[in-house]
Amino acid sequence: MGQAKVSCDEVIALLTDYLEDALPAEGHRDVAGHLDVCPGCSAWLTQVLATIAALGCLREGVIPPPVLAALRESFAGSRQGRPNAAGAGGGCRGRG
Repeated sequence: MGQAKVSCDEVIALLTDYLEDALPAEGHRDVAGHLDVCPGCSAWLTQVLATIAALGCLREGVIPPPVLAALRESFAGSRQGRPNAAGAGGGCRGRG
């Protein structure tokens, strides 16, 4: 396989658009191709999907403001460098 068309940083930046099918066809192919060959970005995608599954069922007011602020700070900090892609799992547990 030739040189990657997109870098890891670009894939991470485009991941939301990729998941929402908001990328042009070529961009979607480039991101998908990168995810196929990059274990780190593939693990990040798995973690993002697990987060969506786990938190997607939460409704407004469920997360206390201090916890929400800490989450936002954590996510903002993760943009400074590639976070560790840990194992995924979870889902809604009785909330909904």
